Formats: sequence, C-alpha cells, structure tokens
Amino acid sequence: MLAMQFVGLMLGATLAHAKQFMAPSAASAPSHEAFTALLRVKGKPLDPMVSSLAAMAESISKQEPSAREQSVNSIKTLLQGLLDSITSQHTIAQKSVTNQSTFDSCNAQKLTDLTHAENVKIGVNWTDTTDAYNACQAEFQAMNNTFTSCYQQEEMLRVAATARCEYFASVDRSSNFQSWFCHEDDFPASSSYEAYLQRNIEMLADFRNRRANCTNATAAQSSKMLECTGYQQQASAKEVMCAHLTPYANPADCSSYEAKKQACISYSHCRTQAQHESSSAAATADQLAESLKVQWEGLKRIECLLDVISKSGDAAAMEACVAAGHDTSPLNIIVPAVPTAQPCDAGLAPAGCA
Repeated sequence: MLAMQFVGLMLGATLAHAKQFMAPSAASAPSHEAFTALLRVKGKPLDPMVSSLAAMAESISKQEPSAREQSVNSIKTLLQGLLDSITSQHTIAQKSVTNQSTFDSCNAQKLTDLTHAENVKIGVNWTDTTDAYNACQAEFQAMNNTFTSCYQQEEMLRVAATARCEYFASVDRSSNFQSWFCHEDDFPASSSYEAYLQRNIEMLADFRNRRANCTNATAAQSSKMLECTGYQQQASAKEVMCAHLTPYANPADCSSYEAKKQACISYSHCRTQAQHESSSAAATADQLAESLKVQWEGLKRIECLLDVISKSGDAAAMEACVAAGHDTSPLNIIVPAVPTAQPCDAGLAPAGCA
C-alpha cells in the first residue's frame, strides 16, 4: 500500500511537469473524460491509480511529438512497476492458500497425544491422585477464566473495530472513485482550480485518517484474538492433563483409554479450525485476485494507449486498445484440496471404565 501511495505521488509530480510541454494547439487533443470513458469496463469506475495514469496519458497526448517519447517511457516504467506489484501480491495470496501446515500440525499433535496415551498405560503405577486432580482442575479453571476474560476484551475490540471501519466505509468510495474525485457537479463553477484541488486534498486526508483508524482497530482486535487463542490452547492442554490424573478403578486401562479419546477429540477440533482458516484464506485471496484482475486490465489498456499516443494518436487504434481482451487467468487463485483426515480411534472402553 505504501508503494502504491508513493507511485501516486510520483504520478502527480510527473503530470504537473508534463504540462510544461503542452503545445498551444492542444485543444484538439482528446479530453481526460474521453480517456477515462474509454477505460471504463461495463460501467465500473476506474481504480484511483489507473485514473491517474489515464490523466497522464491525456496530458502526453497534448505534448509536441518530439517530447512524447520520453514522457511515454517514464510512465511505462511506472506502469511496469505496478504490474510487477500485482504479480507479487498474487504470489503472496496464492502462498497463503497453498500453505496447509496447520493440517500437518494437527497430525503431529495427534501422534504426540496418542503416544502419550500409550505411555500412560505402560508406565502407570496407581496411587490416589485425587489431590493432584483437584489441583489440576483449579489451574484449569484459572486458565479458562483468563481465556474468558480475554475473549470478552476481544469482543469489545471487535465492536470498536466494526464501528471505526463503518465510519471509514461511509467515506470509502474507492469502488466508485470517479463520482468522488473527478465529478465537479457539487463544486461551484466560479471557484478556482486551486480551491478544487484543496477540497480534494482535504477529502483524501480525511479518507486516509479514517482508513488508518479502521486498520489499527482491526489489527488490535486480531492481535487480541491470537492472544486469546493461546490462552484457549493452554486451557485445553491443561484439561487433557487433568483427565490423565482422574483416578479410576483400573487406572492402567482407563487412563490410557480416556487419553486416547481426548486425543481424538482434540484432533477433530484441530482439523475443524484448520479448515476454517483455510476457507477464510481462500475467500480473502479470491477477493484480492478479482481486484487485481481489474487493475491489470486497466493498466494493460493504458499501456496500449501509450503506444498509440507515442506513434499516431489514431482514435480507431485507441478504441482497439480498449476493446482488446487481456488474459487474467494467471491471477486466478488455485485452492488445493483439503488433506484427508488421518484415522483416530480410542477403541472400546475397557471394563470398569465409565
């Protein structure tokens, strides 16, 4: 995101500099509205960065032919950087979906728990574990209380994040950027161009401030959620430990059986959580991929338009640029199949075990 903002500043500076080379007869050149209209896709508004590039293309079309090549090459360099950024973002998103280490962790933990259950049976030397069991239960209750308190705090942070993000959403028109930034219906015609720019600067500053508040609140809530997950795992582990201390009439058999049963329950819960995380990552990656595809097509159209501007500026060739399709299938997210669950069976309860 910071890289895109930096490129946006560079685009603005280049656009201002390009005006110095405009030819006096530039009035006959295509307007910015013509460029943006050509680049619309089925009525969808332009991405802010693509709109900036379109504005630069419009300015270059008004330059003397001798000055166009250098300007076009400068924009192409920026454009290629944006295309590379899109590819990089897709790679990161794809890796987040392909990564299935959480399922491997579940399998490894199951093996550890079942091995421990066997060791309980083999190495047991029965004694009265009532006191130890009660102490373990007290520790478990304390851990569970900590988790409950953490969860309540996380819920409060979630509410705060939702409020701040809704506050941001009330001014977030990035999906309809043209109506927010380029239309001048609500701006007095008698006002100066500088006043028009100042209004947009103030609107952008407010937009960024609200977005930052939303991002920070969401990060705080996510951090608290991870903290609570740690407390929950500690409490779950303590619960398993307490189950091992429960006195039975036949401790050698019953303790091992209960430990195995708990190991299988924990394994099932672990896989459920892993599948939820995997589905969430896939949904997020798909959403990002769709956005990247729109940006990719817009940038490719501008790349074609720049070639036309630098050579002929022919209107038919410009229309052909817009009509041309661009393959975005490399930006598809490939979701791997969910790994098959390993068998986990505690067996039949030994005689005398509840």
